[in-house]
Amino acid sequence: MIWLLLACAPSETTAVEKPTAEACAACGGECLQEATPAIGRTHVETDVDYPSYPPSSGNHDPCWAEWGVYTEPLRTENWVHNLEHGGVVFVYASTIAAADLAVLTTWVEALPEGRAILTPAAAPMDAVVAAVSWEHRLLLGCFDGAELDDFFWDHVGRAPEDVTSGPSETCTMAGDTAESGGAR
Repeated sequence: MIWLLLACAPSETTAVEKPTAEACAACGGECLQEATPAIGRTHVETDVDYPSYPPSSGNHDPCWAEWGVYTEPLRTENWVHNLEHGGVVFVYASTIAAADLAVLTTWVEALPEGRAILTPAAAPMDAVVAAVSWEHRLLLGCFDGAELDDFFWDHVGRAPEDVTSGPSETCTMAGDTAESGGAR
């Protein structure tokens, strides 16, 4: 949906995207799909105060995270950079059932390399599981593999930059590699 705002002169117009959100049927209705315009994409070396968690865009660290499955929360500013590169990040709350987390972990590990991250939430969120891509979020009140699979295939590779090789060798973060214990 596009909204037009009139500038000072009647002949000048500027297009502004309006955020959209709609309920979905997953999890007995405890499901929300959101599309929001990007709130920035500048590289910063400081913490970012995102307006919602998990964020679907925004300023982010110049170093992006290694793709894969993590057992410790990743720094949000790093994985937001992965979103800008066409990746999908799956974030889960501590309330997820162990059996559901095992299924989710196995599924993410089977996705194409260089396209997905699974991480525990680094902040409170209104979901048990969230799937996030650039400008899109799916918030689920339960684990629903079919909804997550649909979200992944609908959104992977759809971002300002579709480069999924991974961070440069100059980027090192605590907990970002299997050697340091962050990734599985």
